[in-house]
Amino acid sequence: MADWKEIWSRQRTIPEEKPDLEFLIEADGFNSGAGKIGISAWKNYTAHISEIADIRPKDALFEVGSGSGAFLYDFYRKGHRVGGIDYSPSLIELADFVMPGMDFQVQEAIGLTPEPSFDVVVANSVFQYFPSYEYAAEVILDMYRKSERIVALLDLNDIRYAEEALRIRKGALSDGEYEKKYSGLDHLFYDRDFVSDVLKGKNATIRVFDQQIENYGNNKFRFNVVIEKW
Repeated sequence: MADWKEIWSRQRTIPEEKPDLEFLIEADGFNSGAGKIGISAWKNYTAHISEIADIRPKDALFEVGSGSGAFLYDFYRKGHRVGGIDYSPSLIELADFVMPGMDFQVQEAIGLTPEPSFDVVVANSVFQYFPSYEYAAEVILDMYRKSERIVALLDLNDIRYAEEALRIRKGALSDGEYEKKYSGLDHLFYDRDFVSDVLKGKNATIRVFDQQIENYGNNKFRFNVVIEKW
């Protein structure tokens, strides 16, 4: 039985020529059903995150679960230093190909080292794949230590809508198909106070935002958290 790690680590074909943003978005799984996001919506989304997270022109960005680098791509093109980790060798190879000279490595999310530090440390739509809340809490603490100023946890599943989200997910497939396709592939859902509880006692301001991506069917079920260190 496959788990999320096995699925995301499967070998992907690396194109001979540098792919465009649409290719990266699809490689990172935003290409089907309620999770499909077009190029325009994606660019507006990263611009929106840049605004609410106060990402500045000279900030260096690091992404946990960076995949092919789709989230970082526009920041890279604007001159930001970027880097990231992912446990998929082929997705990291793709990120290296598209953004040469940047710092991408094959690595688990947990155990992230604080050095080198980055101004902004983000994770976009990966926390639902973690194996446990304990694992997620350790990743948040690692990200906090690595960040100089901002941590952004994006596209987290909202536990208030867990039952509805699962019902819609099952309803999109025929009888028995859901169990066959997703057996053992559960998603984690988070309370909106989860991050505050993990970082209790830390020097940080924590803000929670509803997800806002154009034509994104998961908006209702997701939220973003921005952590500002002080």
